Amino acid sequence: MDVEHPRDAGAGTPVTGASGSRRLAPNLQRARDWHGAGRFDDAAREYEAMLASEPDNARALHLYGVLQYQRGATEQAQTLLRRSISLAPDVQACSDLGAILAESGRVDEALAQFDHALKLGPDDVQTLVRQGNVLIASRQYERALAAFDRVLRVSPLVLDALCNRGSALRALGRHQEALDTYDRALVVDPRSFESWFNRGLVMQDLRRTAEALTCFDRALEIRPGNATMLAARGHALVDSNRVSEALAAFNEAIAIEPGLLDAVYNSAVALERLGRAEEAIARCERVLAQAPGHVAALACRGNAWLQLGRYEVALSSYESALAIAPDAVEFLCNKGTALRFLTRDEQALQAYDAALARNDQFAEAWTNRSGVLGDLHRYQEAMTSLDRAMALRPDYATNWLNRGNLHYAMGREAEALQAYERSIELDADQVDAHIARASLWLAQGDFARGWPEYEWRLRDPAVVRHARSFAQPLWQGTEPLDGKTILIHAEQGFGDTVQFCRYASVLSAQGARVVLEVQPALRTLMASLDGGPVQVLSRGEPLPAFDYQCPLASLPRALGADLMSVPAGTPYLFADPQRVRHWAQVLGEQRRLRVGLAWAGNPRHRNDRHRSIDFAQLARLLELDIEWISLQKAVPEGDEALLSRTPLRRFDEDLGDFADTAALMLSLDLVISVDTAVAHLAGALGRPVWLLLASPSEWRWMRDRKDSPWYPDASLFRQPVPGDWASVVEAVRVAVAELTV
Repeated sequence: MDVEHPRDAGAGTPVTGASGSRRLAPNLQRARDWHGAGRFDDAAREYEAMLASEPDNARALHLYGVLQYQRGATEQAQTLLRRSISLAPDVQACSDLGAILAESGRVDEALAQFDHALKLGPDDVQTLVRQGNVLIASRQYERALAAFDRVLRVSPLVLDALCNRGSALRALGRHQEALDTYDRALVVDPRSFESWFNRGLVMQDLRRTAEALTCFDRALEIRPGNATMLAARGHALVDSNRVSEALAAFNEAIAIEPGLLDAVYNSAVALERLGRAEEAIARCERVLAQAPGHVAALACRGNAWLQLGRYEVALSSYESALAIAPDAVEFLCNKGTALRFLTRDEQALQAYDAALARNDQFAEAWTNRSGVLGDLHRYQEAMTSLDRAMALRPDYATNWLNRGNLHYAMGREAEALQAYERSIELDADQVDAHIARASLWLAQGDFARGWPEYEWRLRDPAVVRHARSFAQPLWQGTEPLDGKTILIHAEQGFGDTVQFCRYASVLSAQGARVVLEVQPALRTLMASLDGGPVQVLSRGEPLPAFDYQCPLASLPRALGADLMSVPAGTPYLFADPQRVRHWAQVLGEQRRLRVGLAWAGNPRHRNDRHRSIDFAQLARLLELDIEWISLQKAVPEGDEALLSRTPLRRFDEDLGDFADTAALMLSLDLVISVDTAVAHLAGALGRPVWLLLASPSEWRWMRDRKDSPWYPDASLFRQPVPGDWASVVEAVRVAVAELTV
């Protein structure tokens, strides 16, 4: 936001005073008095009467011209002033005509009139200030500076000239001189809110945000309720990462001046930064309704849609912005990000390359380009792009995080850990780096370091958006639970809930009354949880009184769990017998091996593109003489056509919740699944489950193991190299074929 607020008392609006100091005729004096009192109609009658008798009275023509301008008759005002000047050239008349012409956008004519006035009165302060302001508005900053300097040579304490001189210097990038000028203005008038405000703008340019905020606060103390200044203060608060306070400032500015688009737009940016994407979109639409070509609002709207996972809509918004500003590297980069989420990788690379063709010093594009190449498992190329980014921003924590992820994907765990630790050293609050380090330790079985570090997941914006706050304290594992009630609550996905709900029995064994809050789709199933009485509630249901609370995935840390103490006894969840009988009837008599199949997880999962399998890659598996049962409740749209040509039996619409899926699994000989909640459910039910795992897999499946400490009935089939699903499917096909012999 770049807003100037020049002080200009009378510098842009014609005055009602007479030219010169001669005494006015009585009727002209009466007209002027009424004019000054705002009785425009009465004044007009007197001016007209005067001119009827003296049509060549230059002063009457001048003053009547000013009055007509104030009444909105701009063309007539110009005619009257030109007539006055032709009869008796006068500094004030020329200056006033110049001001009127400037207001009408006729800059060259206005400047010509100011030149004319200054020939008549070279030291006329008002004309010089007006001239300087028009030159600033037309971006002729050097000439504007010269005009203000002429004023200050004549009268060094003219506040208008000092304040606006600072604006010209700021525009020329001469920031220290601008600050000196504003300081001079504040010596003249310490309560000059314009000087405080403009001084704050210079501080903002210099990235001295704390000092900018001090200036804005001082300006607002003097002139509270100024929308433009509130909006500038909001922008400085955003730069200080005080986004909630910034939003409050923008909202206050909008309440005062609803049409202040700068504040509306910046409020959208703040909302998007706060994760309030839908509200951000509404604000962007408000801006675009008034200014359809507002490219920044189009881009911000795209960012908010991206946050909501509406990638196609986000892409459309970025393309609309690029249609207006095709060379904007930020928009090209964001377009690449949308394409990346849509797995249109080659197009994403093209977008990043287009950004870099325009500015090869744009580090973010190198970073994001590296990310796409990593998604494509082109790790060496990804590292090369990342090296370019790091050469430009060597101390950027996110680049070190990405470097660690690339090393981890290539199996270089020591190098990955070093990179994560460098990221954290540069930014101690780098949430993703802490989570990545925790995941590495947990995958190695180093639970002592892994669980405490894994608590950083609770600061992940994706978790924070849905987080709950409770008055009751977090149970840390040291507080006695005997006779106490503890609420344990799901805060991640379905699979995590199934994996960690087993710890309810450990708490019950300590004498606790356990209340388990889960996602609605798991509520019925969780009522079967083994290991002691547990009150199961859906999120959103009223909670009973409780003494402590703990997120489910925090229980291993609180309990000091290590690899040998995982409660691995299965089953710990059970299918409802009535539903089991129902599914047995639906499936009918079994004549062949019956295998359930889940090949795709939640498409919103951040790693879904790697953990889910394109259904076409399962074709050879489905050739086996097996009764294949789909365990997919939601089938990816792109798989529908191929599915109709396979022997897979589908029950998408019949699977109401996880209790139905559990009952269906009891009629299966085997479950084959990618890393989704289906795999966790099969493991918790004690059903034979074969997991198809990407490389690298999530931490819970550890590295290189073929079994799982969490689910003793699970067998793990891993990609030999990242992206190689064909080898996994072939290994599973061979293993399934052996079961049919």
